[in-house]
Amino acid sequence: MGRRYRRRANSAAIVSDSVYIAARLPWWAAISFGFASFLIFYFGFPAFLESKASEMSGSAFSQAFESIFMRRIHLFEWLGIACGLIGVFFGFRNYAISSHAGNEERGLVALLAQIISRNIN
Repeated sequence: MGRRYRRRANSAAIVSDSVYIAARLPWWAAISFGFASFLIFYFGFPAFLESKASEMSGSAFSQAFESIFMRRIHLFEWLGIACGLIGVFFGFRNYAISSHAGNEERGLVALLAQIISRNIN
């Protein structure tokens, strides 16, 4: 019998990949990774989408594209907050504890980062 593959949402995959990366980095690199991913997701991608939306302001479908882009901007801001929280957590954790995080701990951190960032955003 074949293995069943369950597809995750792209945003959940980005958060879980960020947790995996930050858990393996030293404390200073985890904080730097969290700060860089926060800047890219919270400011970089939304600025790019805003520029694309302003380019299409004269087209017939501009209102439809604008609503799609605004939803994506909200998603990227949420991802930025989640990745920033992950970087800060693993920065402090890796400074205090030198061992790598286990699978259960990484899953719990990903879940908590998603919940907290949704409440912040």
